[in-house]
Amino acid sequence: MALFQNIHSHSVYCDGSLTLEAMVLAAIEKGCESFGFSGHSFAPFDIKHCMSLDDTQRYMREINVLKERYADRIELFLGIEQEYHSDEKPGAVDFVIGAVHFIKNGDDYVCIDGGPKGQKLEAETHFGGDYYAFAASYYETVSDVARKTDADVIAHFNLIAKYNFGGCLFDESDRRYVAVALDAMDEILKRCSLFEVNTGAMYRYKKPEPSPPVLLLRELYRRGGEVIVSNDCHDAESIGFKHDEIRELLKACGFRYVKKLTKDGFVDELL
Repeated sequence: MALFQNIHSHSVYCDGSLTLEAMVLAAIEKGCESFGFSGHSFAPFDIKHCMSLDDTQRYMREINVLKERYADRIELFLGIEQEYHSDEKPGAVDFVIGAVHFIKNGDDYVCIDGGPKGQKLEAETHFGGDYYAFAASYYETVSDVARKTDADVIAHFNLIAKYNFGGCLFDESDRRYVAVALDAMDEILKRCSLFEVNTGAMYRYKKPEPSPPVLLLRELYRRGGEVIVSNDCHDAESIGFKHDEIRELLKACGFRYVKKLTKDGFVDELL
């Protein structure tokens, strides 16, 4: 595998399994030329997975120390995965990944990423088991994520389908689903053109396609969207997972370059 970059990763400060420094060392060993951290922003309705306010400040300070310590071996970036319903902003970061893990139904927070059983229970509790209504509500929130989070990158655009193994929950080609997804994509593109192509569920759940999948990636290309490859790392083994394979898939979808974060911002890297 050629040199590569990943800017979506997590540590023990939120729901990752390794310290920041252990992740840096793993990235160096895997051949990363640059690596970014994107800890989950503080969200009081999801304290199990997010960083606390105090830990957010410690996280930022530690990454800045590691930037200096490993400057001769790898370029590091300080980022945040900003949750849509989180009103806490971390301050000065190198980049923001905008994400929707929860939507609101009345006063209730509805979890999108609570595992197969958890997600199905949310669908039954709040939408009478109608996944198309669930998806419509999800994408309505996603459509606003670039504005609400000031995102540089859009995270796992179709997270609602993460546990839809083999279409067990709904048909991802159904017009009811595709229409709301594309409406959200169009709305996001008014503010942010850069979507991550996330291999996290491929690594953890053996999903055959990244997020977004080919159907949506082709539509993103047709609409002038741009992409950056990410692994959504929570451990060392996932760093660089299927990096070369995803680049080939993107070429097949029409993309001729991917974005790469540098000290001067996001630049094009030919596929």
